Amino acid sequence: MAQWQEVQGLANPYLEQVHQLYASAALPMAVRQCLAAWIEDQDWRQAAEPLSSHARVLFHSLLALLSDRLGSPGLGDEDFMLKHNLRKARRDLQAEFEERPEQLANLVDNLLQDERRILRLGQAVGQGGGTVAPSTPPVSDRQQQIQQRLAEFRSALQEVKHTFRHLEEHQDSFDFFYKLHYQPGEDRTNDPHYAQQVQALQAKLQMLDRQRREVLAQLQQLLGRSETLRDFLQQELEAWQERQQRSCLGAPADTSLRPLEAWFTELGQGLFQLLQLLQALEDLRQKVTYKRDPLKAETPLLEQRLRELLSYLLRSAFVVEQQPCMASAGRRPLVLRTGSKFSARARLLVRLHDRSHRMEAKIHIDRDPPKIKGFRKFNILTSSSKTLLAGDNPQEGLVCDFQYLTLKEQKDSRTGKGSKGTSEGPLVVTEELHLITFTLAYAYHGLELELETSTLPFVIISNNNQLSSAWASILWLNMLSSDPRKEQQFFSKPPAAPWPLLAEVLSWQFQSVAERGLSQQHLLMLGKKLFGSKPSPESTLAWHKFSKEGSSVFSFWAWLDAILGLLQEHLKQLWKAGLILGFVSRKQEQRLLRSCRAGTFLIRFSESVLGGVTCTWVEHPEGGPPVFQAVDPYTAADLAHLALPDIIRDYQMLAEENVPENPLRFLYPGTARDEAFGPYYSRRQEGDLLEQQKYLKQRLIHVSSR
Repeated sequence: MAQWQEVQGLANPYLEQVHQLYASAALPMAVRQCLAAWIEDQDWRQAAEPLSSHARVLFHSLLALLSDRLGSPGLGDEDFMLKHNLRKARRDLQAEFEERPEQLANLVDNLLQDERRILRLGQAVGQGGGTVAPSTPPVSDRQQQIQQRLAEFRSALQEVKHTFRHLEEHQDSFDFFYKLHYQPGEDRTNDPHYAQQVQALQAKLQMLDRQRREVLAQLQQLLGRSETLRDFLQQELEAWQERQQRSCLGAPADTSLRPLEAWFTELGQGLFQLLQLLQALEDLRQKVTYKRDPLKAETPLLEQRLRELLSYLLRSAFVVEQQPCMASAGRRPLVLRTGSKFSARARLLVRLHDRSHRMEAKIHIDRDPPKIKGFRKFNILTSSSKTLLAGDNPQEGLVCDFQYLTLKEQKDSRTGKGSKGTSEGPLVVTEELHLITFTLAYAYHGLELELETSTLPFVIISNNNQLSSAWASILWLNMLSSDPRKEQQFFSKPPAAPWPLLAEVLSWQFQSVAERGLSQQHLLMLGKKLFGSKPSPESTLAWHKFSKEGSSVFSFWAWLDAILGLLQEHLKQLWKAGLILGFVSRKQEQRLLRSCRAGTFLIRFSESVLGGVTCTWVEHPEGGPPVFQAVDPYTAADLAHLALPDIIRDYQMLAEENVPENPLRFLYPGTARDEAFGPYYSRRQEGDLLEQQKYLKQRLIHVSSR
């Protein structure tokens, strides 16, 4: 099914996310709907690369298709509004992207990625039962509190502006009255009206003093509200960072920054307006002041407090939106290979900046490296700085998007060579953690700051055969560390993992690879394999038992990761449909099949062959106990030539009389083989018997002998 069709079938909460996605995008939903199939068939990521001519080709193709659609007789009078929207969209897209079609390619590529993210979330929630625990948090009370407090903040800000305008008017009146009736140096003691004028002037001064104190009190209260709101936003940001961390491990989590960006921006706008208000108060004080003027003592303190609040807000608002990830890594970020391209992106959630100021973003790798013997050093070969231009589309926000980055290890000055993937220190390469730091020179309304944020720690490898071990390190670190940015020496003494937490993370791996997590029965078998018996909630597993120790051939993680690779490449649909029982011990499979009719089979993963899957079936000979048969495990090399459903359909067992038969009749617990696997059989091309054939038709089948 096409992606756009699947999106339209989502539940309302996820459809609302799609509507929000396109509400703030330069590509209207009407265009997405009209050209859905064509849009999904194009390679927008390749078109978005610098100096790519493909972007302009796609841009003009899109405009031409819209023109054809507008002239199509299929759009009748009842589609008048759709015609209007498409015509406007075509005009707007041409005006916006005529000179920069690669930005349109990047926009569409990001929209398609966001759609897939929302689709995965919606489908994961719809399927339920596969995951150990729900990972997408419900709408929280804190989010409602933020909305409510922002509304109160807006109202209070309007009140203080209103009070300030009254103060301005009264000060102008006082100033005029003072200059009109009070002439210093003149002797007006005989003037009968002078005493009344002085008394009136004194009354106006007292009123001016009260209004100044009222404005200052409102500002004090508003700053208090702002600090509380800032704390709520900080908590929500920390929750988002936790979701992002879990998402990096494969958990189905919503990592959209749009709500936070809107909240941070609104609070930032309000605080900068307060800063301007304080500066206006200082202007009033310069024009009129007096003894015990409250502005003289309190305004500097309020401004200092406000600037500290703004600085804190802006520094918190600079976040890593996309963790370092290679384009070929799929669902496994934070593992980088030297010489391979990767990307990372930071975002400033407060969408306010001075367009006359050159806002430069830079990236640094291992800016403050840990003091570990043999710790490798790397250079970023491509550009490590980027200027955010004033003409950037405001809908895209303030983004520092670094793409097509590559790393190269620094040569050892003593040998002139790099370490070639080995570490001289106590840590192996796949346990050595590195960081990228973003810095941003920010300026707005006289406030200048250098903002800084860091990625999660990542592992740098030089060979693909290190990828599995590196991913194990990323899992262990982010599973057990709440603030991994401060733990580059984490693997000097890695802590043990509680079994309930490890079980959840293992389930996420299957959820992200094959869209179905692990059941409690799966986890029970894995727990017994790790601990030797049924684990308890208090059971913990040491790092070396997870990633290094195991059978004489491979570790537990190497065995499990090979199964994940097999699922991703060859068995995804079967696993997702629940046709593979998967993790079943030999003893358990016999218990399950013993009471089933002859020919009942199940599919499980091999425990002795790395990345292997096998079928076990039961036979009931006359006058004897049940007999259990299992075929040699199929590996990725086998399944690359013949898909598992076709193997099951055509599998033959030679009896004593050399008569072939298929012993696989019913999928456990009792579903007919063709009913279960029929939708996944490859289509056979049957030849015409009357047509003269040069060769006889042939097909591959698997045959076993008793």
